[in-house]
This record gives sequence, structure tokens and C-alpha cells, in this order.
Amino acid sequence: MDGYVQLDEISMDILKEIGNVGTGNAVTSLSRMMEQPIELDLPSLKVVKYYKMHELLEQPEELQTGILIEVTGQLKGIFLFMLSEAFTKTVINTILGEEERNLTSLDDMECSLISELGNIMCGSYIRALSQLMDMDMDVSVPELCIDMGGAILSVPLSRFLRVSDDILMIDNLFHLGGESFLGRILFIPEPDSLDMMLRSLRE
Repeated sequence: MDGYVQLDEISMDILKEIGNVGTGNAVTSLSRMMEQPIELDLPSLKVVKYYKMHELLEQPEELQTGILIEVTGQLKGIFLFMLSEAFTKTVINTILGEEERNLTSLDDMECSLISELGNIMCGSYIRALSQLMDMDMDVSVPELCIDMGGAILSVPLSRFLRVSDDILMIDNLFHLGGESFLGRILFIPEPDSLDMMLRSLRE
């Protein structure tokens, strides 16, 4: 699909290493949170053009959950974890018990659970980057946003005057309760942050 950025072999190896470390960080924390085993395939990491992101959403008008975490320090930008309505409800039902739920009217505990899921996933890759780059990064409190996928993608533009043309996309496949769900993490950096990150990891 057009919109992916072609990377050299070294950059691809770097992204795979970030994925391996990030996934390793996430699995233990997720299983503890869910109080049952959860499997997470090795992720697919790609660099994509920001203006193509809406095209990469299968259903941009479907209700989705987004958890945003802002990163400051030597690397600046926003990590955005997006998951489907079905995945969101499965997580909540697994922990709190089966119940008919409306995503647009979750209570505080349900919102807190989903925010913590995003915190674990984004935090796992933020720690992986921090370890591999030997950089300090400060992270914000997770912010929950439930809206159409296309609307959630527009949020980072309201935070920064400019964002990088290139963003990092991490696709994770979760296996939980006999079902599989895709969870997508986007790192939307300030201009030049992604290039700086890849240069730093090469050194």
C-alpha cells in the first residue's frame, strides 16, 4: 500500500529490536492486569506518511478507543494506542465481568482500566526506546478518547502546530479468550524527531 516509507536494512533491524523489547515488556504486565494469560504476537513496525494515516484505517467512521500519552524530553511527540470497540469491551468484560456496555458512557473504573491498558502498551515501547537510545523521556498521564477512528487521528494535530511527515506505526495482534484483536500504536513525533531517533539508534 502506498504511504509506507521504504527503510534500509539497518533501520528495519532497529525497528524489529524495538518491537521485540517492547513486546517483552508488555506481556507480563498485561497478563497480571488481566489476571489470565494473554498472548501477543511479535509486532509489525512500519514508518508511514502521516497524511496517509486515514487511508490505513479499515473503518475510519467506526467507534474506537484511543489512549494518548505525550512524550517530552530528548524525544518529543505523542504515542496513540488505538483499539476497536470489540477489543475495548473484551478487556473490560474480562476484568469486571460480562455486562452490556456502551463505550460512550463508561464509568470511571472502566475508563481507568482502558487507560491503564494504553499506559502499559505505550509505556512498553517508550521504555524500549529509552533503553536502546539511552535517553531520558518524560511521559504524561494517559488521556482517553472515544470517538470515530478518523476523529481520534486528528487530535495530535490540535496539540502541535506541526507534526512530522513520517510516523511510526506498531501493529500488535492480541490473543485473549479464544479471540484475536488488533491494537495499533502510533508514535506521532514533532518534526525531525523520528529521523533523530533512527540516527541515534544507529550509533
